[in-house]
Amino acid sequence: EGDTDDSDPMDFEFEVENVGSTTYGDGDTLVVSLAIDGAIVSLELAGGYVSFLFLTEDFAPGDIYSVPVVAGIDWLDQPVPTTVSLCAVVYGMGVESFSGGGPSVEEYIVNDDDVSNNTSCISVILPVAVDDSGIEDLGLTLSNVYVSGNQLMLENEGINGEALVNLSIVNMNGQTVQTNNFVMVQGTSALAINSLAPGIYVVAIEVEGQIATRKISIQ
Repeated sequence: EGDTDDSDPMDFEFEVENVGSTTYGDGDTLVVSLAIDGAIVSLELAGGYVSFLFLTEDFAPGDIYSVPVVAGIDWLDQPVPTTVSLCAVVYGMGVESFSGGGPSVEEYIVNDDDVSNNTSCISVILPVAVDDSGIEDLGLTLSNVYVSGNQLMLENEGINGEALVNLSIVNMNGQTVQTNNFVMVQGTSALAINSLAPGIYVVAIEVEGQIATRKISIQ
């Protein structure tokens, strides 16, 4: 709950605790799903569906049930920084809390006296597509972009000696946290960066209207 993950592909697992006062018996059905930005998907990532798990032993108050997740998630590259919410969702036995319809968590969980413990969520930072095709046409090749101390290092192995660059650093919420104009030389250019919070950022480098992007990590 509350963590942030940026792995791609993403493998995960989760557990369910019976926090009620009822023991569910061998053969009863547990209904679970995932929710991506509130949209219900099954454990197999089928949109609009849930998964039905049959207990093979009693599920008593205080017991922990490990959900057999069979699918990881291979996130699609995004054109801009994007963060989504990924939730594990659990429904009570039978029809008492599972409505069987509706696109969102709120429309699936019904007649539950405490819906606050049905869902546990993390934030997922989706991968950003790297595109150098535009600036490579100008004779520039970004072989590496990384942070060293309080400087952003850009390695240009292209044939051009120098180029006027408009640079933006964007956080995973899509907010631009720094902009600079400078001349990038052949070889390595160093640029002082602001005091930024630890996390993943996207560096967008514009040259003559062509843009290249790179991800950087600030510890």
